[in-house]
Amino acid sequence: MDKWTARNGKMLVNILVNSPKGSCFLESIDASDSSTDSTKMYSLFKSTIDSIGAENVVQVVIDNASANVKAGDLMSVGYPHIYWTPCAAHCINLIFDDIFKERPFSSVFNQAIRVHSYIVKIPLLLNMMKRFTKQRSLVKPAKIRFATAFLTLHRMYKQKSNLKKLFVSDEYTNGVYGREARGRESADIIFSTSFWNNVVHALKIGGPLVKVLRLVDGEQRPPMGYLYEAMDRAKEAIQDSFSDQRKYKRVFEIIDKRWDGQIHRPLHAAGLVLNPELFYENEEMILGDEELWKGFIECIVYLIPDLSV
Repeated sequence: MDKWTARNGKMLVNILVNSPKGSCFLESIDASDSSTDSTKMYSLFKSTIDSIGAENVVQVVIDNASANVKAGDLMSVGYPHIYWTPCAAHCINLIFDDIFKERPFSSVFNQAIRVHSYIVKIPLLLNMMKRFTKQRSLVKPAKIRFATAFLTLHRMYKQKSNLKKLFVSDEYTNGVYGREARGRESADIIFSTSFWNNVVHALKIGGPLVKVLRLVDGEQRPPMGYLYEAMDRAKEAIQDSFSDQRKYKRVFEIIDKRWDGQIHRPLHAAGLVLNPELFYENEEMILGDEELWKGFIECIVYLIPDLSV
């Protein structure tokens, strides 16, 4: 279930059904009067499940707004064999949101915003920048949604050399920009070693997580059988990028809190175990992972409570 707000302010819920053959659109419902009411959201869950057939439904996926969480709890009572699963893409975005509230990530992103906003508000300066960046724009900073913070820093890092050339050029330093307080501040940021060190720090943290986001937000293949392994690989990649554990300790706490409390379900463990592509590539690791097999068995018992079947 994909919840979104239309231009007229109405809250709409698109209901899509996913199966091994792919995803298909079922219907769109005006949920303006029910999106914040857990009982009404449960009624929506129930009517959809009943129309499809409860025996054909394994899980319901929607974002983890409080009303949806409560509706999911109600659904677990009414349909004890069906999982309510928070949207993984939404949860990954919340991980980014949490990370970029922490220092040094919050400060480096705010500095990037300061530089970007100064450049884009002056058309002549923006055109000057594009001459140095070969017409490449910087990603427009916005809220953390869809990992905009990471993408902004990534684009700035790719243009690091060109941005330095811009701020040291005679056209910039001898012009009005080089004399303005905001102009001097922007130049100081671009020539700050600590700024670029923090950018690299953020990219090493965010890069592996963006790969997970692309996996769960993509349409190429169902992510259920890949998410468990993808999160493990992301954490390994982050850990391998640093020699000092303090560089990523807080980030791991954030990831684990979201993963354990919201994203991870025994379904993900079962998806990995039953995914031959990953199982035979990582057979030794998978066979020795007690937590993974615990989740797999829990999933089987949950989906098929009658052991005589």
